[in-house]
Amino acid sequence: MGLMKDLHDAFKAKDLETLDKLMADDFVFVRHQSGTEVTKAEMLGWDWFKPGAPTVITKDFRVIYENDEIGIAHEFNEYPDGSKEALMGVHTIRDGQVTRLETGATPLK
Repeated sequence: MGLMKDLHDAFKAKDLETLDKLMADDFVFVRHQSGTEVTKAEMLGWDWFKPGAPTVITKDFRVIYENDEIGIAHEFNEYPDGSKEALMGVHTIRDGQVTRLETGATPLK
């Protein structure tokens, strides 16, 4: 398994311990829609990681490309509020950990 699949599986399982290992301490998530940045600590503190919280349903996850420096993945997401998106994630990788995640999302009906 590659880093992209491991990261996806950890997000889906809400496995904070694995996510912590896969994400560098200086990790940043750039939110596509708002342009804001979220740190690793902020992301791992999101309510949807808490037990019993509604889960994002992911479908058709696939890795488009991955090497030691970059990973590109695509999936379809359905969120607890009923909204749906096609999501492309571009992950910058350093020393086997994700340092940056930028997403592009297309709303679906």
